Amino acid sequence: MSALVIQRAMLLRCKAIKEGPALVQNAYKHLGVSPTLSHTLNRSPSLLGISPFSSLSFGPQKVSNNLTPGSSFVSVRRPHLPQTMQTRQKSIFEHRWFHPEPKPGEPPKQSYRVFWTMTIFLGAFSAAYLQWVAPYLQERNAASGAAVTGAAALANAEPVFDKDKFQDYTIKSIKPYNANTKLFTFATPQGQATNLSVASALFARPAEGAENVPLNDKGEPVVRWYTPVSDAGVPGEFTLMIKRYDDGKLTPYIHSLKEGDKLAFKGPIKKFAYKANEFEQVGLIGGGSGITPLYQIVRHALKDKSNTTKFTLLYGNLTEDDILLRRELDELKRQHPRTFDVVYFVDKKTTGDKEVQSGFIGIKDVKAYLPDPKVAGSKVKVFVCGPPGQMQAISGTKAGMKQGELSGALKEAGFIEEQVYKF
Repeated sequence: MSALVIQRAMLLRCKAIKEGPALVQNAYKHLGVSPTLSHTLNRSPSLLGISPFSSLSFGPQKVSNNLTPGSSFVSVRRPHLPQTMQTRQKSIFEHRWFHPEPKPGEPPKQSYRVFWTMTIFLGAFSAAYLQWVAPYLQERNAASGAAVTGAAALANAEPVFDKDKFQDYTIKSIKPYNANTKLFTFATPQGQATNLSVASALFARPAEGAENVPLNDKGEPVVRWYTPVSDAGVPGEFTLMIKRYDDGKLTPYIHSLKEGDKLAFKGPIKKFAYKANEFEQVGLIGGGSGITPLYQIVRHALKDKSNTTKFTLLYGNLTEDDILLRRELDELKRQHPRTFDVVYFVDKKTTGDKEVQSGFIGIKDVKAYLPDPKVAGSKVKVFVCGPPGQMQAISGTKAGMKQGELSGALKEAGFIEEQVYKF
């Protein structure tokens, strides 16, 4: 309370100097000062004895003020100050900078400094959030999600597949991708992740006891291999992208299945053992559903922040609508413009899409987009996967499970067998 009275006294002095004795007299009445001082109010304000050099002493019930010579001693009981006399803490927006005083003779002007100050402040805060805070939170959440996924996958490390025996797996969901391609998601038996190595494939055939099973020339169920397009670390399921070929033996049967039906798998078939940054440049040439192992490699490599390998994909299809995984490939290109590029080719171009070229992938395209094999040497690798006709034209077909002799456009461009891998 003592500090409050000091503050009031100093305020009275300022008001006295500025506004004159009449205002001071009225203020003293509010404070309950004896009217015996009224004769002093007609004098100069300096005679009031409230100079900064005055000696003020305060007791619990009264205020003592040593007046200047000629004044009388006053004892004042501590009054209850009216609301109008109490000082409140001013807002920062009441500062003179936000409300500049007008020049003498000019009326007050509306100031927009508060609006623009808040606008600039909020803009700077939003920019800082998007630049630093949001990416940090996103990375932290991604790391947390990866840790949870990894923990869930490790919680049950039982192998999902048997490399020697077919086992039945239930279809969880079927999602159409385009007119002739569907995404089939299968449940793992104990909710574990597949943990397949990069570009590993699975043998598939109709489940035991299934009806209308397609048979080969030997009267046995038709078997084909497929590469999952899902992340191998996701627990509980794996996904295959399967394109229907009207002249195919197994794909029409698979496309006739419904959710809850089963398909048998065994494996995995380990393909190329990819190692991070083993090559400076990697070429990928694919066609149709042959994109799946190529997609597995490039997605796996680009997830690694230490990757320095430059990937170039040449992908051929019949029409623009037949291009598989285009959304995913375009997103990878957007995220990794320095280390990944994709060029689309179609046999029959039906749109004005500038990102798609018309025609087959040939030797001129190999020379235009892939590195010079003689200059790159062992630092380049080309992966090829597609229908038999394309394989024959680009690299030559495989000899069973072996790579077979290199031929086609790659050989004509100067590549050697050690620089090429056929899926």
